[in-house]
Amino acid sequence: MADRYFRPSYVSAFRVLAPIIWDPPRDPTVLGDTEINIEPMLAYLEAQREKTGQKLTLTHAVARAVASVLGAHPDLNCLVRRGRIWMRRDVDVFCQVAVPHADGKKLAAADLSGAVIRQADKRTTAEIATELQATAEKIRQHDDPLLKQTKKMLTVLPPFLSRPFLRLLAYLNHDWGIDLRWMGVPDDPFGSIMVTSLGMYGIRFAYAPLFPNARSIGVLMVGAVHERAAVVAGQIVVQKALPLCIAMDHRIIDGFQASVFSRELIRRLENPVLLDDLSWSVPHTHDLSFGPAQPHAAAKL
Repeated sequence: MADRYFRPSYVSAFRVLAPIIWDPPRDPTVLGDTEINIEPMLAYLEAQREKTGQKLTLTHAVARAVASVLGAHPDLNCLVRRGRIWMRRDVDVFCQVAVPHADGKKLAAADLSGAVIRQADKRTTAEIATELQATAEKIRQHDDPLLKQTKKMLTVLPPFLSRPFLRLLAYLNHDWGIDLRWMGVPDDPFGSIMVTSLGMYGIRFAYAPLFPNARSIGVLMVGAVHERAAVVAGQIVVQKALPLCIAMDHRIIDGFQASVFSRELIRRLENPVLLDDLSWSVPHTHDLSFGPAQPHAAAKL
């Protein structure tokens, strides 16, 4: 099987130094949050639901927007491998799925699994929604091979062996590109970045920890839509806002890169016309200044 990763021709001095200075997340985490005007996106999703009959959610839109940003900026789509920065060939987005207990009361018995959307930068929001909904249904029907395999392994192994064993599997898979699917271990199961939503539970702001075995650049949490006071054209108006919180691996993402990632993500979510324009998901020259956004040739903002 071809290796998923390749060495970039150039990395910054910081990226050379950071993997040497820090161990895997313990804990080089950068935290950030923002609120965006989500009203245009809500209108877009509603129009898409009426047009296609498919239930598209903000989580699907955020997953698509994140994939678009990483596709357009491949130098952000990286991982630390054997102490150095490597680039990913594909943009894969992992969406977490909650699996409540059957009676809905045993909180400690609820599970957390997820689905990775491969090459999400080349998929539309509707395509992402279709795949994620199908996978989530299997997971909630307890038909998730990864979750079953993990439970089985953790039942067999004593706790003091489970941690080094899981780290060994991640090391073999990520650092050396060894295909472990013959053991029931998926190849790169968590992808480029992880997206999780707590908005359905009414939570506005929360940060998820970086999962050491994932090797993702970060975890993005989608909060609950709420009304806020905003100033538009000098007037105070009531506006619906979407909170976004992210934890990022500082060994890979520095402050400038995080700022570009944030700006490009907000640009797509506040301008839904860009969301499924696949030309915004491929590398091209973007304005990286922090003045007014410059329109791309394929879409006017």
